Amino acid sequence: MNIFLSYASDYREIADDMCCRLQAAGHEVFFDREDLPAGTSFDDRIRDAIDACELFIFLVSPEAVADGHYTRTELKIVSRKWPTPGWHVLPVVVAPTPLDTVPAYLRALTLMQAEGNLTAEVLLEVQERVRQHSASAPPPTPPPAADPDRVRYRSVQLRFGRDATGAYALSVPESPAGTHDGTPLALDPAALETGLWQGATAIDGSARRAQGGDSLAARLPADANARQVGQRLYAALFDSPLRACLETSLRGIDPQRGEGVRIVINTTDAPALARLPWEFLYSPAQDDFLCSDRMKPVVRWLDVDGATPTLTVTPPLRLLVAVATPTDRPELAVGEELAQLDRALAELCAGGVIETHHVDHASLERLDNALLTTRPHVLHLIGHGDFVGDDGVLMLESDTAPGRSAPVTGRQLGVLLRNHLGTLRLVFLNSCMGATVSAQNPFGGVAQSLIRRGLPAVIAMQFPIPDATAVSLARHFYRYLAAGQPVDAALNSARAFLYARGEAVAWGAPALHMRTPDGRLFDLAGPHAAPAATDTPPAATPPAIPAGASQPGPPAASVGRRYGVAALVGLMLLGVGMWWLVGTTMRDQVGDMSAELGGGAPPPPPAPAPPDPVVAPPPPIAAPDPEPVVIAPEPVPIPAPPPVTLSAEARRDAYQAIAGQVEAGQIDAARAALTRLPPLSAAVADDPTVAEARQRLLGALVDQGQQALLLGDDARVSAIIAAVRAAEPDPAVRAAIEAAIVDALEPMAAAAGPSGPRMGYTVRRGDTLWDIARRLTGDGRHWPRLLATHNKVIALGMASGERIDNPERLRIGQVLWVPLSPTTGTNALDYHVSRGESLWRIAARVYGDPLYWRWIAQVNGLSAPDRIQPGQVLVLPPPLGPASSLR
Repeated sequence: MNIFLSYASDYREIADDMCCRLQAAGHEVFFDREDLPAGTSFDDRIRDAIDACELFIFLVSPEAVADGHYTRTELKIVSRKWPTPGWHVLPVVVAPTPLDTVPAYLRALTLMQAEGNLTAEVLLEVQERVRQHSASAPPPTPPPAADPDRVRYRSVQLRFGRDATGAYALSVPESPAGTHDGTPLALDPAALETGLWQGATAIDGSARRAQGGDSLAARLPADANARQVGQRLYAALFDSPLRACLETSLRGIDPQRGEGVRIVINTTDAPALARLPWEFLYSPAQDDFLCSDRMKPVVRWLDVDGATPTLTVTPPLRLLVAVATPTDRPELAVGEELAQLDRALAELCAGGVIETHHVDHASLERLDNALLTTRPHVLHLIGHGDFVGDDGVLMLESDTAPGRSAPVTGRQLGVLLRNHLGTLRLVFLNSCMGATVSAQNPFGGVAQSLIRRGLPAVIAMQFPIPDATAVSLARHFYRYLAAGQPVDAALNSARAFLYARGEAVAWGAPALHMRTPDGRLFDLAGPHAAPAATDTPPAATPPAIPAGASQPGPPAASVGRRYGVAALVGLMLLGVGMWWLVGTTMRDQVGDMSAELGGGAPPPPPAPAPPDPVVAPPPPIAAPDPEPVVIAPEPVPIPAPPPVTLSAEARRDAYQAIAGQVEAGQIDAARAALTRLPPLSAAVADDPTVAEARQRLLGALVDQGQQALLLGDDARVSAIIAAVRAAEPDPAVRAAIEAAIVDALEPMAAAAGPSGPRMGYTVRRGDTLWDIARRLTGDGRHWPRLLATHNKVIALGMASGERIDNPERLRIGQVLWVPLSPTTGTNALDYHVSRGESLWRIAARVYGDPLYWRWIAQVNGLSAPDRIQPGQVLVLPPPLGPASSLR
């Protein structure tokens, strides 16, 4: 395990002994034995080591917790990495320390105090944590079973407005207990809002608000304030003439019979009341929040012109996760959120219930392209949000200035998303302030703007919440949604989980806006089960070579060259599942194509399997039957219709149309069209116009696939793979695809071929695959592709080295063979600059010598080498000589 040891210099001897014992047990320990020097380089070294560690051991002493000591700085860095420390932080008391001087971050944990030998007990504790947390990950928690009867909700519509005097009024146009005319409402929204935020505390580690500065720091209301405001809202409703109507409606709730009540809050005519947290309705008599379980979900409603959307869809539920993390905004820890989502949805994806797609560095153009190609039912947006003036804004990334932020208002986003309402049902805004609304304009917020422009449902936050809470909320919401619950019930179930876990206020932050009376956006009660795994049939035994027959000779040089190119194709496509194009699998799929490619007749179909033997059932036991039995005549079998075929002209036109769709980026439409085509006959395949149209189609697929690979757009590559697999099972088509890809990549292979040493990445102390992937691809989640590429390079003999079997154990000095530069297509690495890095530091990391910074500046044409930006991509080729020769 990678461990960081934090200590005050007065206790260096204890720390030194502990470090040696931990290293002897096989752990990697960051322990600086030198005096703490000043300077940026040391700060960077500390941050890197903490960023790479899995366990942070803090030796608690009066000196270590004193203000101004560097150990407090280390603790602050750790708290940003792990806002909820869990098992990752181990505080060990090495000297008596008053508890009130220990930072609150550590007081939340159990301070370890040795009963015997301190170092031995620390070693035992570390080994126990390794045992518990380094074992294979448990299988994902299965989703809650869908209710066999499903909950049926009856709505209580609460319509807020103003009476003739301008005072607030409330009417009930619909409820199980009937309707009720408007009645005065004793509410002062400004006073309630002030009371809610009085004494609010800053959120440690939250970074989802777009603006910075102390005055705009993300804050969370106090628990007591949320309860008090909820009680006053409850009193305004129930201490009124509407009390009997509301209580009668709520008495109709029966969990055993599956009968619930949906509380619908309509503030179209009173936007100031939309700013109040109706989710916190609190009953003092029951000492409970009214809407904290799935039998009583609360929904925000706005009157919108337009027909009620058709919402029912069938599995799989397509989920598009879009992430925007501009470098000029506070950094978001999106890796944990995506990992949590992936783990939560793994079983659902395997079962065919959910299909996930991702788009990183989401700009308007990249988002629109992902919506076009994936046609999602749910859009999950992760990023920064805020409310400025009377408009809610989201911070996407710029299309023209990579890494920079591009504010997008709810109105602008709604105009974009309404082009995709054919499939889009739900938008989940996992950013701050997405549900906040103007006191004057009921449609001023992001969520409200999306509803106004036709979105059926939007989930957004009405105030900031901690990152860890946002992750947990999304994870549990999708589990309940995929289990068949309506969207409002699924959100309330997730809220209840957060509240039970101790989130006394954050559970009420998400607000659901809907424009449909039924929250069942997706009909997922009967998902299509994934096909059961079957044993692979044994490979056919090759025929024996007769005696005296000549053995096959070694392949010619050109053949070896082509195999190398094919291997390169496999390496480039490995991370996105396209290795099937080459190797044994490809040969199994293609088979012997010599006859078909030569124009001869296709091979005869295999003989049909013999019918199963008919086993006569035992004779039935005779029984008296007073009525005569009418025996129906056996139906005359209907002959199967002749297979549908297309003429050469129709086939040519179809290929041309589908090629046009591919060239326009309409991959899903092309895949559907390919699926509908009847089988290709040999006579039509020989037609030259059909062959020409087919070549155009294949070329378009190859071009689109290569572009998507170079851009790292995995979702688009997956769609192209599906389009290829949807083509008719013609071995000639598959062979042509392979040949087209190989031929198209031949120049790239030559550029990065074996003429010179292949550029690799040398593992440094503290490196993890996640860190390396973040530096070389811009996204740490790409580490499995780096690992697969490295192992395949070693397996094919394209470079020397050792394969990596345990991704958590990298050896310092080991060379990792990673994909070559997609920016230039040459023998080089692409390095994505992180915040605080310099050319000196990058040169030391990649080349092992900081003096190579001049080489990096030279090959990248940097006129100001001391000014590089986070997110900037540097191309790093092998140096041409020693660093001392550079000027």
